Amino acid sequence: MILKQLSLANFRNYANASFSLRPEGNLVIAPNGWGKTNLLESIAYCGLGKSVRFHRDDELKRENTDFFSVRGEFADDAGLDLRVQISWQQGRKLLKINDNPVKQLSRIFENVKVIYAAPEDMNLVGGYPRFRRQYFDLAISQIYPPYITTLREYLHVVEQRNSLFKRPYTREEKLAWDTKFCALLLEVLEYRKRYLDLVNGAFAQHYPAVSEQVKDIRVAYLPHHHEDYPATAEHLLATLVALESREKRYQRSLAGAHIDDYEFRLDGHNLKSYGSQGQKRITVIILKLIQATLIQNLTGIRPILLFDDVFAELDKDHAHRVAEYVDYRYQIFIASPREDLCLQWPGLQRLELREDTA
Repeated sequence: MILKQLSLANFRNYANASFSLRPEGNLVIAPNGWGKTNLLESIAYCGLGKSVRFHRDDELKRENTDFFSVRGEFADDAGLDLRVQISWQQGRKLLKINDNPVKQLSRIFENVKVIYAAPEDMNLVGGYPRFRRQYFDLAISQIYPPYITTLREYLHVVEQRNSLFKRPYTREEKLAWDTKFCALLLEVLEYRKRYLDLVNGAFAQHYPAVSEQVKDIRVAYLPHHHEDYPATAEHLLATLVALESREKRYQRSLAGAHIDDYEFRLDGHNLKSYGSQGQKRITVIILKLIQATLIQNLTGIRPILLFDDVFAELDKDHAHRVAEYVDYRYQIFIASPREDLCLQWPGLQRLELREDTA
């Protein structure tokens, strides 16, 4: 899949802008403050329907305006045209695919695949569990779109259980919500396990050549209550019975996928505590490359890669290895203030930004 044309109206610092993009991608080289990151965020918005940088929609509109619009004209790998337009005004979002209104925002995940990498991705290793859950939930959704519905239903049940603990309830009422909770939790866990098996297999088989520093990386799943989940709904129900007194005291669900975590391990040790900054940085980049490969292999769609200044603190050897591995097999957009990237990525044409572009 490639993005051919991008049109922006009142998106971040862009009042009205249109960009013709190369099939192999572009370098976006410009000083800080010229809208490089905003441009990449708008491309990601076409593939996710929300800000990849966790901005609210009302924060994406240009100052002193009341709407924004992002339109991407794509060609899929068969050469067929695909048009995606997302507009927002006064709290309402409208999605159009091939100029037809679409109610389910998740439909984008079936058609467009984008992967965004930025320096703040280091939080995947050292940040809060919520950041890791958000990343892996998104990555799973790009490969298995039904996961979005399952996760949404699961989180709705979690909200209902939390509300239950704030008031008197009957045994039958709690059992009904617990039964739904267990069934959906098992589905969510199965998706997450399936994806982690794929990721860990890829770490072991395909990526040692990218870096000698991280030849034995694995991602572990960490249940919040420090015990592996029972394999059946019946045993999960028993776990909830044992937790009931504590859940009533704290008035919230104390076990489940909504509070679980992931841990990166290098040679069996927690990468967060034992790894160097360089090891953490290259691990995150390799994780994004794995995500791209899995998307292509399992969906048949080549994702678009967005690198937002991720090479700033990467040594030249690793930057060269990443470029060699990618080898322009995907459409790539690289944003940076560094002019020397033009030498590292000679196959990418520079996309000129001017101070008056926005």
